[in-house]
Amino acid sequence: MKSLEELLDDLAAYVDTPEESCVSLPPDAYLSPDLNALEVRAIFERSWLCVGREEYAPAPGDYYTIDVMGEPVVIVRGTDGIVRALNAACRHRAMPVVTGRGRARRFVCPYHSWAYATDGRLIAAPHMEGSRVFSKADCRLPEYCLESWKGFLFVNLDDDAEPLQVSMASMDHATRNYRIEDQTEVFHYETTWDGNWKLSAENSMEYYHHIGLHARTVGVQMPAGGTYFPDHPPVDHTYTHERCMIGEQYLGGADHPLNPRGDLSGLTREELDTGYLVYVFPAFTMAMRAGANNWLSFRPDGAERTRVLGGYLLWKDLVSSDPEVAAARAALIERVNEEDALATTELARTMRSRKAPRGPLSPFERTLAQFYKYLGRTLARHGASSRGRVRPG
Repeated sequence: MKSLEELLDDLAAYVDTPEESCVSLPPDAYLSPDLNALEVRAIFERSWLCVGREEYAPAPGDYYTIDVMGEPVVIVRGTDGIVRALNAACRHRAMPVVTGRGRARRFVCPYHSWAYATDGRLIAAPHMEGSRVFSKADCRLPEYCLESWKGFLFVNLDDDAEPLQVSMASMDHATRNYRIEDQTEVFHYETTWDGNWKLSAENSMEYYHHIGLHARTVGVQMPAGGTYFPDHPPVDHTYTHERCMIGEQYLGGADHPLNPRGDLSGLTREELDTGYLVYVFPAFTMAMRAGANNWLSFRPDGAERTRVLGGYLLWKDLVSSDPEVAAARAALIERVNEEDALATTELARTMRSRKAPRGPLSPFERTLAQFYKYLGRTLARHGASSRGRVRPG
């Protein structure tokens, strides 16, 4: 297996390589525990990670728990109506005070019955009167940085992180007509895929694989040959994107479960006639159509497993007025996600071959080249620092 230094040199080389000259990552980039550890430190512990949606905790006291890079997090809407991300470990002996999801007015640790309010304050600690190092007023469940964007909840483990809006400002502009804030989830997806997170990421940022992997599902209406790239690439390098033209027979009105429905006012002709795929670095993707959004969020679970969280959104008024289309879309997207899972697991298996290739990227895979450049800019800088030398640029 290549050393971390060799892999970082490979990644750094992408930064100045023209997109049309890029090849895929070296297979060891998907297998190296050392590279994965650096990705966790340099990227995932410093970035905004999508951990769900506000509708998962709609009422005061609603909560759900989620592992965020090994951190036990409970997302809870407090009795004051504010959504928070709290560390779920009791401040006594670190037993999780809550697991799963539900609704509660307080969290009571099952170990020694310490109790916490939904804003994290300690409200009860039995038989602690004789301790000289205990202060109830100073004891509370710590908070993580949590912010919302168009109904999505993001957590950052870095207490000094810049506001989420800094990294989502360009995305606001790119998606403004899709009215994501008016959508609700009709299909939920949460699982673990066997394979490195970058395999899942790459699969979720290009339409080229519609020609094979999705030939009988979304590729029917959005064939790979319809792929093209917007005239204005993101100048701040916060995301990558591409579009896919709907097949001509469906533009003419032929029925298909993905055909746009509902109030289509405010959408451009391009937005009505294409799928729009955006991948926000490091690990949040949205595949959008008019009134719909198939989203996924990835988190590495070691070098060879990926935690996947996602769902399918529709405009709320469309769900109410046409429940049949919601059911049809959910069934289709469930099949699509299982196809994507297969891609990750099969690629992970063959990356172990001593003859696994570094193949040339298709012109339809410019987004992968941009992803590799992002990795090169981010990881090479941190890797050079850890080795005690500064890499140019």
